[in-house]
Amino acid sequence: MKKRILFLAFVCCLLTSCGDGVSKSDVSSDKAVNSSVTETETSAESTTEVISEAEEIPADESSSAEHTVEVITEMNEEAAEETALLTSAEELQLTDVDGWESNYTFVYGGEVYNAIYSPDNWKIIDSYKITCEADMIIICGALADIHPIHGSDGESYREPEDMAYEWIQHNIAYSILPDDNSWKANAKDVDINPADQNKSLYEMYKSKTGGDLL
Repeated sequence: MKKRILFLAFVCCLLTSCGDGVSKSDVSSDKAVNSSVTETETSAESTTEVISEAEEIPADESSSAEHTVEVITEMNEEAAEETALLTSAEELQLTDVDGWESNYTFVYGGEVYNAIYSPDNWKIIDSYKITCEADMIIICGALADIHPIHGSDGESYREPEDMAYEWIQHNIAYSILPDDNSWKANAKDVDINPADQNKSLYEMYKSKTGGDLL
């Protein structure tokens, strides 16, 4: 009888021990799963934060410069491709307003413009409104016929084509420069002179402001 009791007690101990082992194993397994889930969630949150931070990084100066170059190229191309309104200089109705051969008006697109001549300089008020290169060439040719402008070498004379090129660079400057830029107000009225012949916008900006456009 005592042996049977001892045997049953021994069996109970074994069963209890096995149960504890299974329970501890289950708990450890649950902890491992929970830990894995937590780590996955943390990793996902970290990835989201990195992506979010990357999206908040502003474009660097290099990207800004590249964008500016693209805009300048596009505006030069648009001026060359724009459909002309003029077929001849006569349509401009170019007029010496006061007889002093310095203050002129011409008509373009139904609007009257002022062109002011001073020695070796033509200044066109509100020139930024005229954006077609072909029409600029006709206008510049008409002005040069009255008062030619010397080239940068001081001997030759400027051609309507290179005068129009300078005009386009002024238009682009007026379009892309911020309002507080020192040259923006002047860029709206192109002043064609010997010094700016064949200068790029970058070169003109440097000579006018002393700074770099890009």
